[in-house]
Amino acid sequence: MKKQILNILPYIASGFLLLASGCTDEQSGILVVSGTPLIITAEIGTSASPSSTDRLGDAAPANDYDLSAFRTNDQISVSCTRNSTLLASSGYTLNAEGSWKAPVGSELGFLPAVTYRASFPVGYDGIQASQEKKADFLKSNYLRTPEVPVSGAEVKFTGTNAFNHENAKLTLKFTGVNTLPVFSRMTVQATGLRTGSSTAAESINMLRPVDSEYIWCAVIYPRAANTEILITVTDAYGITYKATVQCAMAKGISYTYTLKLQNNILVPVGQAEIKDWTVSGRYNGNFDPFI
Repeated sequence: MKKQILNILPYIASGFLLLASGCTDEQSGILVVSGTPLIITAEIGTSASPSSTDRLGDAAPANDYDLSAFRTNDQISVSCTRNSTLLASSGYTLNAEGSWKAPVGSELGFLPAVTYRASFPVGYDGIQASQEKKADFLKSNYLRTPEVPVSGAEVKFTGTNAFNHENAKLTLKFTGVNTLPVFSRMTVQATGLRTGSSTAAESINMLRPVDSEYIWCAVIYPRAANTEILITVTDAYGITYKATVQCAMAKGISYTYTLKLQNNILVPVGQAEIKDWTVSGRYNGNFDPFI
């Protein structure tokens, strides 16, 4: 098979990149040359406890908005940094064979004395005000890895270097003494709910993952202190119900509140359910620098 040599940076032309003589891949023992195409392995942060698995009922197809594992055609952004200076970045897409591939000509290559980091989704631009569609929830669901130093062409965004949630998650569950009305919109509002602002009141229209369940969720911005969140529910007749809850809004944490509609009044029930926003899944790519 023909060996592919990849030039990814203009530094090559100026002689900046040198052969990594004596530098070998830890797993294979093969001499790795600067510019050797990277092999990416990635997973979303796992939890040792099955009780930490974050699902919204057995009927919820959670992986199409609240990822437990990367899916075919998902794309991540991988960047290469040396001494806090960005050298290069590229998008990698998960193919049907379970390997991460960049477009031909934009692949990143191995460099000595650098770190690699990845994020999802590509082009993340903040938490969406409307998360009523699963695609908008997913756009808000920012995942990122730590900076990972390597000694060869295989970069593992797994284990302690896996993707982790950079935001927090809020879930509302509803119960009632009588049959619950049809809710047409679920809105939450709090200071800095989307951007972390210390002064601006910000709103989010929440996602209802399963039409038959009285469960709504939203991605919210992590904050350093307890924040009062105003919950506004509008039913199909235009009647509005309101309640407030206190939420710590910590990064990577999922908060679930149960509310009861009783005598046309919405009241929180019991204590909040608080747990790690962690789920599991892995796709591996085989290491072969000559492919």
